[in-house]
Amino acid sequence: MQGDFSRVTHDPRKHFSAVLSQQGRVQLDADVNEQAAILLHQIRTAMIDLVGDAATPAGKPGFAIETVPDPKEPGKIVDLTIKAGRTYVDGLLVENDADTTYFGQPDGHLDRDDDELPQGVPYAVYLRVWEQLVHSLVDPSIREVALGDPGPDTAARARVVWQVATHALPTGTTGKDKVKEELRTWLDGLNPRRGRLAVRTDRPEDSDDTPCDLSPESRFRGPENQLYRIEVHSGGQSWKRGTKSGDDDRDDDSCLFGATFKWSRENGSVVFPILSLSGAEVRLADLGRDGKLGLEVGDWVEIVDDASAARVADDVALDDDPVRAPALRRVVAIDAADRRITLDSEQADDGCGTRQRLHPLLRRWDHGPTPIRGIRTRLASDGAVPIVEDVWIDLEDGVQVKFSSPEIGKQGTYRRGDHWQVAARIATGDVEWPRSGGEPADLEPHGVHYHYAPLWFVPGGTATPEDLRRLFAPIEEAGGNVDQPDAAAKPAATRSRRRTTAKEDDDV
Repeated sequence: MQGDFSRVTHDPRKHFSAVLSQQGRVQLDADVNEQAAILLHQIRTAMIDLVGDAATPAGKPGFAIETVPDPKEPGKIVDLTIKAGRTYVDGLLVENDADTTYFGQPDGHLDRDDDELPQGVPYAVYLRVWEQLVHSLVDPSIREVALGDPGPDTAARARVVWQVATHALPTGTTGKDKVKEELRTWLDGLNPRRGRLAVRTDRPEDSDDTPCDLSPESRFRGPENQLYRIEVHSGGQSWKRGTKSGDDDRDDDSCLFGATFKWSRENGSVVFPILSLSGAEVRLADLGRDGKLGLEVGDWVEIVDDASAARVADDVALDDDPVRAPALRRVVAIDAADRRITLDSEQADDGCGTRQRLHPLLRRWDHGPTPIRGIRTRLASDGAVPIVEDVWIDLEDGVQVKFSSPEIGKQGTYRRGDHWQVAARIATGDVEWPRSGGEPADLEPHGVHYHYAPLWFVPGGTATPEDLRRLFAPIEEAGGNVDQPDAAAKPAATRSRRRTTAKEDDDV
């Protein structure tokens, strides 16, 4: 999450059960956040053990789906009704407070023209779930007004976001088990070789020859402690080393041959509320608390809002063409008196940044043109840095990153929004990063973690949809057994009192 954190410390492999404060000690945000993470890990793991990866309470079953036929064209489905209730996906409580529709779901931000439901083919309706950071710029009620108007920003919140999505299935697909299998296979294949990252501080090229005589420059040289965020901007496969990108001044799609990344020394937390956007001019509510957290000419920025943040999670295959993200822009002029900045190009004609109800923000990134061995261009045409594998890439102040594929001989795949966080500390002159065999470990992204669950199967046309959810009844006070999925429909005296089997727990 793009919060202003000192570092992120929770590691479930250490099996900590609590954070214990000691008298007279300094209080750190990382300790409080780790306590919350420990409790969430315990609660969500317990829920998975009790009801499985995806299960719906029979007492208040959520996300029932009903088709809405087109009154003018028989056999065509124009919308889906999503019923209120709750469900659990990988232990996360997912709640739908009121009946809604596919095109009207609160975090869907769908367009009827661009996001039309599948027609003429069977399809699965499934749930996509993840967690999102919410701060006071998006939800002002978080801010304590007693501290002043506007009061200082304090803590942020983590919010569970859900979206109902669809996936077209092969013609002739029937049966719940087959539908779940097709959906699971498709989801597993979206990111087949999830790219990894290693981080270290700079080492001279001859350091392996003289390991006991390292240069004093081989360390983190930043003036302050930082939490770096390395985030995938455009998704897809990594760039191939030696790729010819044409002339350096070209700025069209042919320059982009793969995934790209951007980075921030402040975990991507430097944002500015947008008051108005016209062409390339942006008027902001403020220009930051100080120079360190402000804007300068030459900074790379992106415009985001609630809709663009929600649409990052689109499920797309990454083995094919790059998944282009909206291009980053550079700040070319700043009018401090009017809090107005000018960007190097106009905003795309998609409405992003112009609708105040969607909380438009300008986010600053700290990367710049980066020389990478084997790649001609220093920035891709989307304004981000090419992801090239198996080569150390300089960020700043001695911090270096290296992308890699988990499968030798094949390029890794990178999903837009996936990110890694790494703390750099002055006291040690190093980064906090796990090691394996004395070398920086190659780690999968720290997030974003998406969770999926099948909901319903729509055979197509006027056929009746089939429920793919697994219902569960409350654990009985006596015996401690879990009722069967159909227990809610039976009289209490006749309910089965055996545990669900592994086959019944089968889910995406």
